[in-house]
Amino acid sequence: MTRDTPEAGKPAALPVTKLEPTEAEQAEIRALAERKKARRQAPRFAVRQQEGNQLQMMPTGMHAEVAGAGLMNALGTVDLDLAECLLGQIINATHLQSSNEPISEKTLNAALAAVTGIGPRDEAEAMLATQMVGVHWLVMDLLRKANDRAQRTDAGPLAVKLLRTFPAQLEALKRYRSAGEQRVVVQHQHVNVTAEQAAVQVTGGAGPAPGGRGAASKPEEQPHAPEAARSVTYEPGPPMPCQDPARDAVPAAGSERESALPHARRG
Repeated sequence: MTRDTPEAGKPAALPVTKLEPTEAEQAEIRALAERKKARRQAPRFAVRQQEGNQLQMMPTGMHAEVAGAGLMNALGTVDLDLAECLLGQIINATHLQSSNEPISEKTLNAALAAVTGIGPRDEAEAMLATQMVGVHWLVMDLLRKANDRAQRTDAGPLAVKLLRTFPAQLEALKRYRSAGEQRVVVQHQHVNVTAEQAAVQVTGGAGPAPGGRGAASKPEEQPHAPEAARSVTYEPGPPMPCQDPARDAVPAAGSERESALPHARRG
């Protein structure tokens, strides 16, 4: 004999409607995918607390043999010992809780992603990027403590100092990266010439010189005149009369023989 249970008379649950992303949401997803392709992927680690307060960090999301190369590429160095030392400094700088509390994997991976996003290219930039991440984590914790009136007097001034330190570190990184680069500045100058100025330049006119006298312009400063204006006409005129043609005769230089001079007139 079967007995009816309350579950038997319960209506079936309605199917859940799956919402499709809108065009704007799909555009956001594509933009994020393009940014991920252009950016270096930050390495991720899993933290395990062992006996004797020892930490064991295992890479996640990549092969164990590739983890060292990924960490060195993220920190801009080729030395594995330095990369592991900087990783430990990041852990100590971002672990702002008491020493008894375990290391947060989320905080560690977030700080390592911040260093990777800065993109250090050598050891100097790697150390500076590590310091910048440590300063940011500490100043945000001090700002949190400044909300408490009991800690505001101590945490507030120190937070203000660190807020000035971070822009100085950012400017130092910018100057270090731009060292040796040449800057070429191209300036475009626009000259506006009015109709009156253009007419003066074409006709070659010039204002009077000081003292009321006209100033003669130099040949190289005068504009070239048209061909019609530069043509010179010549009209032959009547010859000038000569009183004594024989007396004005002069022997030509370089001739083979000289012609006899005419006899002087006797008085």
